[in-house]
Amino acid sequence: MVTGAKRLNLTSQYAFSLVKGDLNRTDFSVVVKNRARTPKPWRWEVYCAGRRSPIARSNNFFELRSTASLESHVALDEMLRKLRF
Repeated sequence: MVTGAKRLNLTSQYAFSLVKGDLNRTDFSVVVKNRARTPKPWRWEVYCAGRRSPIARSNNFFELRSTASLESHVALDEMLRKLRF
């Protein structure tokens, strides 16, 4: 399992501070997408309500969709804890 800063690639810490006031925990979701060629095509992305582009994504690609999904939930929980949701 990858830890800390290597897990999250935040697109903008400043963007979080701007939108946090109007959002709650349920406004964030994770999606696992096939973004590369085999053997490691899977990457997770975190989306926020009202945005088309992801606010965070995994730095690493995963061989299995299920592994990417598990990592995504850990990363989302970590991110929301840092944002104090």
